[in-house]
Amino acid sequence: MERIDWRTTYGLWKEGGLYLPHSLSKPITAKPVFVEYNNEGFIYGYDWLENENAEGRIKIVSERPTQFLLFTEPSNKGTIQTAQMLVEAKDEEERAAIWIAATTFELRNLNLKNGINGFASKLHSSAISFLLDRYYLWHHAMRKLVPEIMIPYSVLDSIQCSQIETVMGLVQTNVMLLEGAYTVLRYSSLSDTEIEKEGSIKDLSVRR
Repeated sequence: MERIDWRTTYGLWKEGGLYLPHSLSKPITAKPVFVEYNNEGFIYGYDWLENENAEGRIKIVSERPTQFLLFTEPSNKGTIQTAQMLVEAKDEEERAAIWIAATTFELRNLNLKNGINGFASKLHSSAISFLLDRYYLWHHAMRKLVPEIMIPYSVLDSIQCSQIETVMGLVQTNVMLLEGAYTVLRYSSLSDTEIEKEGSIKDLSVRR
């Protein structure tokens, strides 16, 4: 498979973004949710929920923290890691690489026979090569890295894909749809001051 260097891939992202809303270049922020926790250790972690479910989750965490801690299943681990990486990304280039790597991971695994899979694989490899020395990457067993591909399968399957720019457009379209439909939450039993004192999330030893 012919490889594409990251400079070329990022150039495609930037070029595609010229015709799309500015939201693609904006930082991703997480909505802080305080979790009351009086036992040893502390709670700190991310989640990624549809907008209509996020407010209900916040209500449960705020009013019934025990129910949240004992009975609420967190989202898929791969998508949670993607959310954390996006929030902690240092700049637009890192966010672009995370979005491209995570989205093309999903696209290349769809049962399509129109060229999308091949171009998605090339973009995925290119983005991963940029991220390798910057992040602890997704575990190989993770089968889902974004909450969903929101572009209907019937639309994807009908596209005759003959150029890589088409797949970059699909990635960016899905990013915009996800940003509009999902909320990133950051659960914590620590105050912001305590978080700064403990250090980066990467260094925290106790997590939910």
